Amino acid sequence: MKIISSISQKIDSRVAIEECLMVLEKEFTEPSIILCYFTEEHNEKIILSLLKNQFPKSKIHGCTSCQGIMTDDGFASNRALAVWVLIDTKNGRYGTSISQYQSVDTVESLTIKLLESAISDSGREGELPALVLLHATSGHEESIISTIDDFFGTPVPLIGGTAADNHNKGNWCIFTQDNVVNSGISISVFYPSCKVSYSFHSGYAPFDISGIATKTNKRTLYEIDNRPIVEVYKEWTQMSDLINKDQNLLEHMAQYPLGRIAGYMDTVPYFKLAHPTKITHDGGIECFADINVGEEIHMMYGEKDQIISRPQRVINSAIGYQQISFAPIGGINIFCAGSMMHIKSSMLDVCDSVNAAMHEAPFICPFTFGEQGRFTGGENAHGNLMVSTVLFHY
Repeated sequence: MKIISSISQKIDSRVAIEECLMVLEKEFTEPSIILCYFTEEHNEKIILSLLKNQFPKSKIHGCTSCQGIMTDDGFASNRALAVWVLIDTKNGRYGTSISQYQSVDTVESLTIKLLESAISDSGREGELPALVLLHATSGHEESIISTIDDFFGTPVPLIGGTAADNHNKGNWCIFTQDNVVNSGISISVFYPSCKVSYSFHSGYAPFDISGIATKTNKRTLYEIDNRPIVEVYKEWTQMSDLINKDQNLLEHMAQYPLGRIAGYMDTVPYFKLAHPTKITHDGGIECFADINVGEEIHMMYGEKDQIISRPQRVINSAIGYQQISFAPIGGINIFCAGSMMHIKSSMLDVCDSVNAAMHEAPFICPFTFGEQGRFTGGENAHGNLMVSTVLFHY
């Protein structure tokens, strides 16, 4: 089994994908699955067409990334395109599926159809996959994950990222070898001929301050403890000047997300985060994750140094007790776009630390508007400002 990654900053999409695929010229086996991440400047139809023409038997899964991509070759900001190729010549199998959201289907029924289709595409019906990769557009990630867990009857390890663009303007898309959509769900199932380890962390610490959500509407929070959320958030962050209707909270508030307890390790809580993105016209704060009435909302804080070192800590957590005998083949990392923008000038340092933790094995890392993963306690979840990691190893 072999994993290869490659990245390009060529302006033309055709030239960029061809440059990325040059690393495969000496490979004589068609890839089992190809992951492709790219910024909104690139043409997804050209990318997919070239991949399908060159690798007609390979599974393909693609998703847009915010303002850059990272691989073991480095961090490429702005116009960027990267591929991650897995070649499994043993008994590994892989399958993909995709659909636009359909008015005739609920999110739950559509997710079930896609899981059945991806498993059928892999040829491993009746078996639990070692990993599910999810890329969806924003809005229904919690329902999708709950349905995935119910479908398998046990939490199958999950990694994923919500499709992103450069400035939260809706210029995102997802694709597989079968279609390109800008509002929908795409799923891949992995049955690799190796071991898979995972980790999912926020890396943020709670302040000693919290309150109860008393008025919400899906991803918009209106009140905490019956007080207007904007008033509460200004008080908690002490950053009144940056919290107004004209500011892009996505870029400015990555340091101060809202946390909900996701579980405990012994008596120590770990959190899933909600990233404030904008103030709504009716006085709410919209996030990239659902918030429900009755949830306890914690004020969270992330120092830049903590965010920079976080991906390395997440990888080390995934390796865990296998440190001495760990023989990595490669990995997938999902990194929040808001966190990346907050520490963009230090992303080369992040890349160096990830390479060290990965033992220089190939990896790919898009920057997304929501991250999905499996906590150490076994729960699959969707959150913001998170890092999700999957490692393939012997």
